[in-house]
Amino acid sequence: MNLGSNRDGRRPSAWRTLLARLVLASLVVTALVAGFLIGYQQAFADRVIPGVRVGSVDIGGLDRAAAEARLRASLPDPSQGALVVRSRGRDETISFAGLGRRYDLPAIVERAMAPGHSGGVLDRSVEDVRTLLRGASVDVVLVADQQALEAALASAAARAGHPVTNASARLGTDGASFVAVPDEQGHVIELSGATAKARRLLTTPGLAGPVLPLDAVPMQPAVTTQAAQAAAARATLWTSADLALRDPTNPSFSATISSSTLRTWVAFTTDPGGAYGPTIDTSAARSSLAGIAPRVARPPVDAAFTVGDGKRIGVRVGRDGAALDVPTTISRIAAALGGRAASGPPPVAEIALTAVPPTLTTEEAEKTAPLMVLVSSWMTKYVPGIANYWGRNIAIPAAKLDGYVIQPGAWFSFWGAVGEPTVEQGYGPGGAIINGRTQETGALAGGICSTSTTLFNAAARAGLEIGKRAAHYYYIDRYPVGLDATVFMSPGYVQDLTFRNDTANPILIRGLNGPGTVTFQLWSVPLDRSVTFSAPIVRNYQAARDTVEEVTSLPPGAQQRVEYPAAGFDSWVTRTVRDATGAVIHRETFFSHYSRVDGIVEVGVRPPASPPASSPPGSASPTPGAAP
Repeated sequence: MNLGSNRDGRRPSAWRTLLARLVLASLVVTALVAGFLIGYQQAFADRVIPGVRVGSVDIGGLDRAAAEARLRASLPDPSQGALVVRSRGRDETISFAGLGRRYDLPAIVERAMAPGHSGGVLDRSVEDVRTLLRGASVDVVLVADQQALEAALASAAARAGHPVTNASARLGTDGASFVAVPDEQGHVIELSGATAKARRLLTTPGLAGPVLPLDAVPMQPAVTTQAAQAAAARATLWTSADLALRDPTNPSFSATISSSTLRTWVAFTTDPGGAYGPTIDTSAARSSLAGIAPRVARPPVDAAFTVGDGKRIGVRVGRDGAALDVPTTISRIAAALGGRAASGPPPVAEIALTAVPPTLTTEEAEKTAPLMVLVSSWMTKYVPGIANYWGRNIAIPAAKLDGYVIQPGAWFSFWGAVGEPTVEQGYGPGGAIINGRTQETGALAGGICSTSTTLFNAAARAGLEIGKRAAHYYYIDRYPVGLDATVFMSPGYVQDLTFRNDTANPILIRGLNGPGTVTFQLWSVPLDRSVTFSAPIVRNYQAARDTVEEVTSLPPGAQQRVEYPAAGFDSWVTRTVRDATGAVIHRETFFSHYSRVDGIVEVGVRPPASPPASSPPGSASPTPGAAP
């Protein structure tokens, strides 16, 4: 038996050779296919593989940028069309363009890149072949602008909604009663979840006019017609009769507020509990009560300091004043009106008063009085005569100021305290400087500057803060150089003297009149201040001279002086005020300019001879220089 051959006599080695050749051919084909696929994948590594479409647009073989460009040029315009918002049978369209509807091209291309670009080599190869043979379709991706969508829906909802109208009450056309204005129901559009629904519609391809239904929520008025009618009826009852006002502290006082005026006070509001009804407009009520306030007001009376023996300070009791308490009075009026019955008598309300304390209370005065001492004093001598209305123009304001109290921090004004002088107060004509000349009776209350100058010196020496102060036109030698203080009033100008109580305690002014003297004392708690004045600096000195004027108003040879000579000069006086520690409180320089005034003595002379009378016609005229 021959084991080295088969039945047909061929040798086994031939089969093996054939098999080997087949295997080799298969490996070659596989290698070729694998190479082709690897090359194919490498060729489209950053591209969309062939066969991929977006809708009807073929973007196979394109890189990302080219794919986006082709899609942008070839896909239908997504901004064409509109979203229909429907509510209560009313449609409103909102254009896709206005909602920012557009393709998300990067997302679409990213989806198109998925086939053939994920998994292993074999998986990618299979996907490549399948896509090449069958193709692949990628859906478009649509987006919308979130903010634009929310804003558009809110606007549409606002237009589709209907605001609720509360009922109200108002004065009727007859002007005598109040009427109700009916309510009107409304509705609002419910937007909860609407934005998400709208976004789903906008991002669904193929919808050219999607419909978004919105629900309407009914809204009920806070004030119903019935509530307004009841409020109008109450307001009509309130104002159907005049209101009488009474003052419990003054039985003789009475006032009436007419029903027509009361109607102007009525307003309608909803209280915190939600009840709608009439109330009083406090602004209108205040305006009406303004005319009543002065009738019930009582001014307070300040406590006063008294000096009995010239050394100890006593106290005169003060008294509270009264003023109309407007808010409380309005509340009482509202209660009187609100409590009125339909068939009851006309309403009556008591006014309310509030206490007005005096500037200086008795308690404060009694606390301060034992501590008060004389802190400053100044006296001026003068000769009573026609130039000061025999001293009365000086004495009257000094007496007015006696007992005047300056509160801590308050400013003192000479004219504010003394008031405008009048003949009825006892003032008369006195000296005034007019056009640089002294006129002994040139002004009412002339000579009052002796009072102001004396008070200025007392205040300055007390170390108080000085405000307004002016020197006289010319220097008057009974005053300290550079430390006088003139005051005057004219139609277009007022010269005042002012100073401030810059201490922590009241200051009492005492005005004392004596024969040919006026003195001002300032009393207070010790001020603990030291005051020094520099010697006056005098410059620009101009000596005055005496002159003689001949007048026929005096007998021949008689003389009278009508102006005393006064030298002209400028002066500077510096005041320094220090506290108890030596620290400077005030330092100022008082400047004074004094004009030169020449003295005038009038001498009487004979009046000139009268010219001769004219000669009768035909008579001879005298020759000049010839004897009569």
